[in-house]
Amino acid sequence: MEKAAKATSPKASKTPSGKLRTKSEILDALETMPFDPASLLRSATQLTEILEGRSKVTLRKVSVSAPRVPGPEQIASLRKRLNVSQAVLAAYLGVRPTSVMSWEYGRRQPSGAARRLLQIASLHPEILLEVA
Repeated sequence: MEKAAKATSPKASKTPSGKLRTKSEILDALETMPFDPASLLRSATQLTEILEGRSKVTLRKVSVSAPRVPGPEQIASLRKRLNVSQAVLAAYLGVRPTSVMSWEYGRRQPSGAARRLLQIASLHPEILLEVA
């Protein structure tokens, strides 16, 4: 009987904060959300200025999240997906081979720049192979 109740309940989704919300709750929230046409016009104008080169992109206009710290398994998995040795991955990233080894064994974590490069390599491995 519990299975039947679960099948008829609305599908829930997680918010960035981790709270579960149903589809109807999300639709209700969208309906009550205020619409500010002036804010939309301001945003569109700023984007146009940036794209045309009349304005510079600054941290006041955009937010850039820090790259996440990849786990040892993720680094090893990326290296295997690229089909390269630790030494070759190190050369691609501009770090020492012992650094890659330490990351894969979980002894150390990559620096911020190395994290960003690993993030790029995991999303677009062809770019890493292309620039090497």
